[in-house]
Parts: sequence; C-alpha cells; structure tokens
Amino acid sequence: MKLKFILTLLPSVVLLLACSEDSGTTAPSVVSSSSETPIVVSSSSESVPVEPIYYGTYPANANAIAVSSLYSAWITKFYVTFEEEVAEADYPYLGSTMVAKLQGSARIKWDTPTYTVSEGIGYGMILTCFAGDWDRFNRLLKYYKAYPVSESSGLYFMRWKVNGFAASGTGESATDADLDVVTALLIAYEKTGLVDYLTEAKLVASSIYNTEVNKTTYLLMPANSGDYLSTGYSYNISYFSPVALRLLVAYDTERDWTTVLNKTYDYMIAVQAAGNGLWPDWSDASGAPIDPKNGSSTGSTYNNYYGLEGVRIPWRLVWDYHWFGDPRTKQMLDIAANFAYNATGGDISQTLARYIYQGIQPTAGLGGIAFRGSFCALGMVSANYQTYLTNCNTVLLNTALPTNNYYFQATLQVVYLQLLNGYYVR
Repeated sequence: MKLKFILTLLPSVVLLLACSEDSGTTAPSVVSSSSETPIVVSSSSESVPVEPIYYGTYPANANAIAVSSLYSAWITKFYVTFEEEVAEADYPYLGSTMVAKLQGSARIKWDTPTYTVSEGIGYGMILTCFAGDWDRFNRLLKYYKAYPVSESSGLYFMRWKVNGFAASGTGESATDADLDVVTALLIAYEKTGLVDYLTEAKLVASSIYNTEVNKTTYLLMPANSGDYLSTGYSYNISYFSPVALRLLVAYDTERDWTTVLNKTYDYMIAVQAAGNGLWPDWSDASGAPIDPKNGSSTGSTYNNYYGLEGVRIPWRLVWDYHWFGDPRTKQMLDIAANFAYNATGGDISQTLARYIYQGIQPTAGLGGIAFRGSFCALGMVSANYQTYLTNCNTVLLNTALPTNNYYFQATLQVVYLQLLNGYYVR
C-alpha cells in the first residue's frame, strides 16, 4: 500500500493528508496547534477514544488552506451575531427573557438575508465544528436552542424559520436540520469530551425519535408530527443521514436507532435500484417520485429528478462510507459514481442542473456549484476515480463563492470542500 502525505497548515490545525489507494487505512490526522478551549456552560469532560480509520480516497491536490479561505468568505457573507444586528434600543421589543436567550448567539442568513432557517444552523454547526471554530459553533447552538418548537412538550428542536433575531419562530421542525445539529453536537463531544454537547444532542435526538420517525416504516419523516409532511406519504432521501444515525446508535442507547438505520439503507438502495443510478428529490413510502406540494424546487414539473434536494445525498453517503466503510453505502456510491462519471465524461464542468430519475435524460442547462460538488465527492469512493477527483477538486477550489444572496449552493460548496480536503476527522 502506498500512502501520499500532504502537509498543509490551517490557522488552528495541522492537517496531514494520507491519500491511499486502499480502503480501511489511516487517513488524515489532525494535530491541534491551538490552545483555545470550546466555550460551554459546564467544565466537565470525558475522554472519548476513536480509532482514526478512514475509507475511500482523497484528491491528490487536497488543499486545506484554500478551503479555509473559502470558509472565511462564507462566514463573512452569511454569519451574523446578535450583537452585530440588534441594537440595545430594540431589546424591549424582544423582552428580557428572549434577550437573555439570544445574547451571545449568531445565525446564518438565508436566501432572504433577514431570515434564518434551521437547515442553515445545521450546516453552520457542521462547518464550524470541522473548522475548530468553537466560539461560532456555540453561538449557532444558542440560536438553535432559542426557538424550540415546544420545550414543554419535549420538542427541543428548532422551528423551521425565524425572522432574524425575532421574539419567536414560525413553522414546525425540519428533520435534516435537526439531524445535522445532533451530528455536530456528537462530533463536538468526541473532539472535546465536554458532556454538555452530548446532553444537548440526546435531548434533540429524543424529539427526533418521538415525532420525526415514522413508527410504521421506521423512516425519517421531513418534519415533526405537527406538520403535514409527517403523514408518512412524503420522504426526502437527502434528509437521511446515516452518519447521524450511526452516532445515535452509539450514544443514544435508549432508542432503537439501529432499526431506523437499517430501514434507511433498505429504502435508499431500493429507490436507487429503481432508477437510472441516482435518487429523486422526493418520494413516497413505496419509493416512487412525488411532488411534496410544499413549495420546494421539485414541484410537479421536476418530481422525477435528482435536483436541488438530491445534491446533498452524495455528501451524506460519502461521509458515511469515509468513516464507517459499510458495504451497503459503497454499493450505492459505486453506482452513483459510475453514473456521474459517464454523464459528465469525467468533467464536472459539464454537470447538468438536474438529472432524470427514471427515463431518458432531456436537455437541461449546466448545474451550479452544489451539483458539481455532489458529483465530485462521489469520486472519493474509489482510487479508480483519482484523476477525476483531483481535477474536479481543482474546479471547486478555484470557484469563488456565488455573488448573489442565495446561501444554499455557496454553503454546499464549502461543505463539499471540507469533505474533499481532509476536514472530516473524528
């Protein structure tokens, strides 16, 4: 086995990237060079040993410094603190209780920058966690906790949408956001040993299991049981996070997350097998593509497509395989990577804006950076895609963040770049 080591520096870490042609090898190790301690309420800690074995391969040109620069640009564009945005003269409008909840918090600006959605907080917590940016991580967590659906009813997850640092949020929950927040908290616990993160993760996990898991199919519904999307009719595979479920199996032993994980794999494999190699944005309990009728980009026109929802699926699956090496995940990734490579001729600049799930691919325009990132990351499944992976990583690294206010594609660009360039270290 040949390992190629790439030494590159970050402001708070030294990354040693091991690019291997085999799976199941030790790959990027991270040596902290910062004395900064995460800010949490409690000072209690506990050691959590984790074996640093990783599966798949890395681009030969992994560049953590370039990713750090794009991460900083993303923070500048989309991250804002309570203190930066809310004047003290406005505190009376919020009330003292809400001011106390929001002081020291921060949010991620949505497509309409005055708003924040829970999905953005989830992405932000994962990005800041892997960047070792603990102050920002804790501020985002405080914002998430400030807008629970109903603490009195044991619904600790955040409401879907909030107008800035308002006195209250709107809507029910969003399962993908809640899983991402739990994932970030459990990884933060592993990295720091601080039990406050574990405690908070288990609170949110209880809410997810009780109201976002369909107890007939054991699949994750898009929202909690107070929302019309919790009927068991609509599923969004890009919300399914095997990594979150695996961590919950390990840390939240009071609930049957193993069944949820296995049913998730079964469903994803079956849906992929019924199509051209990818997955539709939304599907029903049988796996057939549907219009969720929730105003998403899928709609009735594109309900048979891998689109702006589906572009998150490779991130979730590659991450799962990278850490755990499950053969079920590799099976799906091998199929999807073959599709992506053949569909683009090995050039992600030719990635389209949508791909038909079943049927003949119609004409479509070129896809944005989120589509390119999703197809690029699929190459991490095997060293057979090494040249493709290296070339597409160059494209992503050399693409400036979009200049518009649409946060989704810019965020996924940085998410995929962290995954591709060695940040996903336990």
